[in-house]
Amino acid sequence: MRSTPDVLLLGATGTTAGLIAARLAAAGHTLLLAARDTARAEVLAAGLPAGSVEGVRPLDLADPVGLAALVGGARLTLNTVGPFTRLAGPVIGAALAAGVPYVDIANEFTAVHELLERDAAARAAGVALVTGAAFGPAATESLVLRLRAAAGGGPLAEVEVAAAPTTAYDTEGVRATVADILPEGALSYRAGVLHREPLGSGVTRRVFGGAGRTVLPAPLGDLAAARHSGGAGTVTAYALAPGERGPFTAQDRSAAWARARTADGRTLSAELDCGEGFAFTAAVAAATVTRLLADPSRPGAWTACGRYGAELVEQAGARITPARDEAVRDEAPQGAAPQDAAPQDAAPQDAAVAR
Repeated sequence: MRSTPDVLLLGATGTTAGLIAARLAAAGHTLLLAARDTARAEVLAAGLPAGSVEGVRPLDLADPVGLAALVGGARLTLNTVGPFTRLAGPVIGAALAAGVPYVDIANEFTAVHELLERDAAARAAGVALVTGAAFGPAATESLVLRLRAAAGGGPLAEVEVAAAPTTAYDTEGVRATVADILPEGALSYRAGVLHREPLGSGVTRRVFGGAGRTVLPAPLGDLAAARHSGGAGTVTAYALAPGERGPFTAQDRSAAWARARTADGRTLSAELDCGEGFAFTAAVAAATVTRLLADPSRPGAWTACGRYGAELVEQAGARITPARDEAVRDEAPQGAAPQDAAPQDAAPQDAAVAR
């Protein structure tokens, strides 16, 4: 009699899913693969270690009965199917109904925010829901957690975060997600209230990862995660502006940055350095799944770093510089003062939604 697979991997034909599957199989986990194109999923299965794949199933998110059977057939569901704002809801609902832990790699503001809003439902169902197990928002959230600890553990007054992933892949899934989030505009929190402006507003320069970078506020999961973990009323999450990301080379490193103003007026900052963005996402997701399988207690809705701390990204290979007091080092964009608005059509087509 076959044992229950450890992980149901949804979206098994995607680039990120393939990288995650390889890590999970190497760690000894058994997988049930689900995808719209089962023939392509079979190709992935054939390339994984013998005995690591217990089956390949068709995936139809519009079929609640079939989805419930899939989710109920494994110890944990790992969702890589985006855009998550539109597509994750039925999967999360099935996980709650089946009492099965859930992990995703979302980095859309609305998707991350809405999962965190399900905390009461998750606790009532006795289920752990975990979102953002990816470069974004885990990289910046880990820094916010370190800054909050350095400030004594209380809520921070203001937080800014920015991410600059290097990516070796150009995937249909990421392109679809970017297209989905653009209409949400430039989001930020001010005094605890979510503000929305035309995308392209608030372009500025921030210095991190050894370089000055043009960035602009974007509707990323980093914003929801930083607000949740930092406790600040004023929060901005920046993505790279168009043209900031050049062609990928093997020597490229991904970077993330966070700066916080504390209740007593100090300014603290920290940075993170890691490798290629998709590979880092796979490492974060695999580490999250492994930890949750080992201990699925503590029901509720979490971000990956909110549940496991900054140590999660260090386990995935990131280097975090210690939080430090700083003199603010911002650069003005060429021809504009910081926070001057960019044209609305300067949308982040290469925004840091890397998974």
